[in-house]
Parts: sequence; structure tokens; C-alpha cells
Amino acid sequence: MKKVTYAGPLMALLLAAGCTGAPMSKPAGTTQPASGPDTCNAAAYQHLVGQDAVVDLSLPDPKRTYRLGDPVTLDFNPARLNIKLDDTDTIIAIDCG
Repeated sequence: MKKVTYAGPLMALLLAAGCTGAPMSKPAGTTQPASGPDTCNAAAYQHLVGQDAVVDLSLPDPKRTYRLGDPVTLDFNPARLNIKLDDTDTIIAIDCG
């Protein structure tokens, strides 16, 4: 007697159903607006742009220091200072997030 399986068509149906759903949206508040408010007082530290990264040790927490291209989390913390460095550990930008 020949055994009949329905796994192939069933799997195809499940895969097709998973691909047709609406795209997932990001939770509210996870991205920083292009010109949002200065919620972390980053404007007070703009004079540090162009200086060596060691000066970021004096900045208040919460803060995150990273080089361009480094992996970072995508969570948005409006109170956190982001200190962006170039390849020579020079501060190139300070913003909130």
C-alpha cells in the first residue's frame, strides 16, 4: 500500500501564509526624529567635537561611544548621549539617542 503524505503541500501553504502578512512595524519611540528636541543636552557638548575621545570620560551617563560602522543597538533612549568617533578616535558628532 502506498503511503500518502501531505507535508509538502502543507509546508508550502504555511510558508505562503507567512510571507503574505503585513510588514512588522517598529514600536513607537524606537527611532529618533530627524530634528528632534535636545533631550540629552547634547548642545552643551558640541564644543567637544574634533577633540580626542578620552574627553568623553567626563560626560554624564547614560552615554554610548562608538566608531562609525560599529554595530550598535537600535533602541532609542532620549536621555542618552551618543558620542560618534572616527577611525582616529576623534569625536565627530554628539547627539541624543
